[in-house]
Amino acid sequence: MKYGRIEGINKDISKLVMGCDNQDDINEAAKLWDHWIEVGGNIFDTAFIYGGGNHEKVFGEWLKNNNRQDVLILGKGAHSPECNPEAISKQLTISLERMNTDYVDIYIMHRDNTDYPIDEFMDVLNEEKEKGRIKIFGGSNWTIQRFKEANEWAEINNKQEMSILNNNLALAKMIKPLWNGCLSSNTEEILAYLNSSQKSHMSWSSQARGYFLPDNITQEIEDKITMAETYRAPGENSSGPISCYDSEDNRERKKRAMELADKKGCSAHNIAASWTINQSFPSFALIGPRSVKELDTTLPCLDIELSQEEINWLNLL
Repeated sequence: MKYGRIEGINKDISKLVMGCDNQDDINEAAKLWDHWIEVGGNIFDTAFIYGGGNHEKVFGEWLKNNNRQDVLILGKGAHSPECNPEAISKQLTISLERMNTDYVDIYIMHRDNTDYPIDEFMDVLNEEKEKGRIKIFGGSNWTIQRFKEANEWAEINNKQEMSILNNNLALAKMIKPLWNGCLSSNTEEILAYLNSSQKSHMSWSSQARGYFLPDNITQEIEDKITMAETYRAPGENSSGPISCYDSEDNRERKKRAMELADKKGCSAHNIAASWTINQSFPSFALIGPRSVKELDTTLPCLDIELSQEEINWLNLL
């Protein structure tokens, strides 16, 4: 396992983050999460809305049989339409009860809501930190302008800053949002900011939903997701890898990833994951394996070292 550090968390953090949004059965989940601990993983990504709350409960069942001090929890809340300052504390209370813990190490606002002044969100987040229910916090799917504004306000008012930006950061640039309100950090402006500020980034869908797998497998994933998403509103985009990531530039990125994978003796899928965690700023990748086998196919990305030249070349820079 590879590890990184984020100020405010006094321990190493595995560069891969285990997503908990697809485990409904404690017995199956325990097999995966026990293996995750065995290979050196130590951080889990949860959210108030996952599985209508069931996924936090399953994780809480697993946590009862494990040492809380050895585990880091990234919890998220305040998802639209309940994205408001009041929802943060209300939902956090429920999440902590579900997970059988009295704090999360990292709290992420699942969305932003520009109808509210930034100070209202920052006040609540700082209050929760003072209560000891969160250690550090950040924003998911926040624009870089609002993220900067939040930290400028914190500096002026002698408050805790946002430590983490939690947008999509994949080698394939997101062409269409996977879900409404989703944002990508693979832009020149955001990458330049992260490099200069050394703020931490935790990427969801860091492997572009399987876009860098062989074309026939990518198409199978696309078809399965399209078939499963019967709840989509009319005109809403599928969240499949082709619907959201396919473009001429991304096809070139995939071609380059395949070329580099041949040289390094791995898969293009592994190259894509390694691109995210090898950035020159603290960069972590959320992954969502459903089984031990799926997890093991991702782990080889940890053995890949990419130079800045290779990182730029893969991203067409």
